[in-house]
Amino acid sequence: MRRPSLIALIAVTILFVGASLPVRAADPVGENGVMVVLIDEGASPVQRDLDAAETVALTIARGTTAGTVAAASYGTGLNDFVTAKTGPEVTRLVDDLITSVRALDIGPARSDQFAALTDAFAFLSRADAETGSRVAFITSGRILGESENTRERLRNVADLFAAEGWAIDVIVLPSTEPVLRELMNGLAANSGGAFYDTGSSDGFSSVFEHYARLSLVGSMDVELHENSASVVTLDIAPHTTRFSTVFVRQHENVDVAVFSPNGTRAATEMANVDIRETPSAVIVRINSPVPGKWTLQAIGSASKLVAKVDIDFPLVLKLIEQPPLPVGETAIIEAAAFNGESPQLMSGAVLEATISKASGTTEVVALNDRGADGDAFASDGIYSVRLSAPKSQGINDVSLKLSWTDYAAVVRSNTAFRSESFPTLSLVQVSDVDTTIGKYATVARVQVRVGDYPFLASPSDLTAVLIGDGGKVDARIIPVDEPEPGKAWEFDIAAIVPESGAYEVLVTLESTFEGRSYTRIAPAATTNAIVVKEPLRIIGLPVWAIEAIGVILLVIAGFSLWVLRKTSPYGFVVDDEDRIVVDFANLKRSLRRKLLFRNIVNASEMPVLPFAGGSFKFTRTGVKLIHKRAVGDPSMRVDSRPVGPETELTKNVWLGVGGRLLTFQPGHHRAVRSSGANTGIVGFNQSPVAE
Repeated sequence: MRRPSLIALIAVTILFVGASLPVRAADPVGENGVMVVLIDEGASPVQRDLDAAETVALTIARGTTAGTVAAASYGTGLNDFVTAKTGPEVTRLVDDLITSVRALDIGPARSDQFAALTDAFAFLSRADAETGSRVAFITSGRILGESENTRERLRNVADLFAAEGWAIDVIVLPSTEPVLRELMNGLAANSGGAFYDTGSSDGFSSVFEHYARLSLVGSMDVELHENSASVVTLDIAPHTTRFSTVFVRQHENVDVAVFSPNGTRAATEMANVDIRETPSAVIVRINSPVPGKWTLQAIGSASKLVAKVDIDFPLVLKLIEQPPLPVGETAIIEAAAFNGESPQLMSGAVLEATISKASGTTEVVALNDRGADGDAFASDGIYSVRLSAPKSQGINDVSLKLSWTDYAAVVRSNTAFRSESFPTLSLVQVSDVDTTIGKYATVARVQVRVGDYPFLASPSDLTAVLIGDGGKVDARIIPVDEPEPGKAWEFDIAAIVPESGAYEVLVTLESTFEGRSYTRIAPAATTNAIVVKEPLRIIGLPVWAIEAIGVILLVIAGFSLWVLRKTSPYGFVVDDEDRIVVDFANLKRSLRRKLLFRNIVNASEMPVLPFAGGSFKFTRTGVKLIHKRAVGDPSMRVDSRPVGPETELTKNVWLGVGGRLLTFQPGHHRAVRSSGANTGIVGFNQSPVAE
């Protein structure tokens, strides 16, 4: 007689645990991949095999991540593949396939395993299946045409799949012979797939865990003795909305039950309890369970029993998001148990955090919701604690533990927060200054760094004051250099110091870094200022400037008098024909000679003269010819006698040089330009005018 279908079992499993997250992904088929489900018709004669095949096939249909699912049964031949997209359509497809296998009067004693796998390979090839596609090969292991070469043939089939990046997950049914279990295990391993043995409770529970993607905790894994009982307790925390227990048993006569903290057995008559039972599995669902210690119990014949528990605890325990904490400063962390977006108020709850700091140390702290020790508001669901200052920047791992004073249940979660080195200020230079009233003077230089590196800041982020006996004096912040427009990392502090004395320099940086506002104060330093009073000013100039100008004017006046006291050149040098050779009054001279040598004309200034090495010195009483024989013309004669060092040039004194006769005439002549103009000699045709 056929036993009832396990469709209800799978449907309830889907209903109970569909929202759970996977523990680990044994089915890594992506949404573009293909999952092929092959069911051995040889399971038909054996009720345990049929139940196991149905449970596994429907679990795979519900849990696979493949975008396309293809299913077929096989015996001495393979039936056509039927495909469907992920979702309810896949469940219906596999359900129909199981129904058809159940309808068989008797399945084949042996099935053509090789033909089924070969056809599956061809199907995947035609579908151009993505790498990671898989075959769920549900088999009793009995091979049609088994021979000595069977193991080698299976290895070759596995190699074909592995070469394409496809895997074969082999699920052997309870009646599979041990030697065939080993053979099929090798097929799965060589193709890169997984092996599940539903002949053991471990194998069955693995299928549930891997394909149904259950988040299972509080397990019972026992070997029952004949007519003995096994009991496991389970702590259910407050705020739990539901928990489901899946018992996987080897024998139907094993009785399983769930008891509440007050000892009441969960039964279908209770409004918040649903129980579904099949030969292979029993599912018990408890809605809105009371918190406390629940009990799982199993009684029956000697066999293996595994129970897995899926707890629906809606609260998510996590830290309140915040910017990084500054290194070297005490800071507050906040955590809460969130129900959606809102913190949950929890009576009698205790929240602890174990912090593995970036510096390598560990700190255990208790958070509170009392409005104390860093907690902003009492009884708002947000638990806070003030931490000791982080010593290093990096990731600080946090393990949160939520417990209750009246219950043994514990909820844990892992999270982390980041600590960062924030900008710091340092006075790198403080100067003693000499200044005057009303003038800005630089008193210090400050640098902004993050760790060992310069950090660019805006001058508007900094403020500076000088504090002296007379009170506070505001200071200017002047960038030393601007690597970026309006940004610098080094600043001069300048202030107008009102009076002499000692002043304490205080510099403050207020800005935002990594999303967190912060304030930094540079270590205090002292500068000594000497303020000199502004000197007396005359017409806007200090007295010393007026004095300097007076000295300069006096020197100029004295020099001018000295120059003016000297006699200006006058008279003429004429030749023996009474032609003017040099007009001293109109002689063109350099400014330097006019000022420094006003009354002395050097022969070199008159290239028309036939001699050198001499000069004419003019005074009010007369003119002297000063001759230097060492550099002058030794043939020069005065009134036919050799020239001396100094000669008074009177009207009748003749100079003889190189065959020419010249004389100095102090009087005035009426000049007429002669034909000798090209030689630079000015000639006059008239006789000297009487003085």
